[in-house]
Amino acid sequence: MKRYIIWSLSILIFAGCGASTNYFLLGDLPNSKKYSSRSLPIIGVEKILLPDYLQQNKVVVQLSPTQLKYSDNDEWAEDMENSLSKQLIVAIQKSFNHPDVYIYPWDLSKQAGIKVKVSISKFIAYGDQVYLDANWEIVDLKTAQRSSQLFSTQVKTASDTVSIVSSMNSAFERLTTTITREIARKF
Repeated sequence: MKRYIIWSLSILIFAGCGASTNYFLLGDLPNSKKYSSRSLPIIGVEKILLPDYLQQNKVVVQLSPTQLKYSDNDEWAEDMENSLSKQLIVAIQKSFNHPDVYIYPWDLSKQAGIKVKVSISKFIAYGDQVYLDANWEIVDLKTAQRSSQLFSTQVKTASDTVSIVSSMNSAFERLTTTITREIARKF
């Protein structure tokens, strides 16, 4: 009887574990356009700011203008703010073949010459599109010259999470391309 109770409890405990969780990452961005690094100063990238609905680890979609739905089984493998910030840093490093790009601020003896700040206000799948709305600013810390821009794009998607994540990756790639192009233009 004791064995039967233990066996029954084990089945009940593991029965709730039947649904598996899928983990997603925004993939590495394809090699972007290469620019001459000339003598770029150290570049600091502030942690990208995201809307509150992306602060959770669950993948979220928009169902209506006022309704969001978090997935029960699909989660981000990394914190989105950290993940997107790292991807922007890598995109800038690869575009300019310039390793001196770091999260800003930092405790280094060297000072940044350029600061990049990105704030994303919308990054979500709604209907058959992924929407990305952001604003960014690039500051020359030596001259205090600023360049800023509003950014908006949409990328077609299907309704499954794999397609949504792929479209989000494409939308973010467009944003990083715009930022690296401006760095190349200004510096």
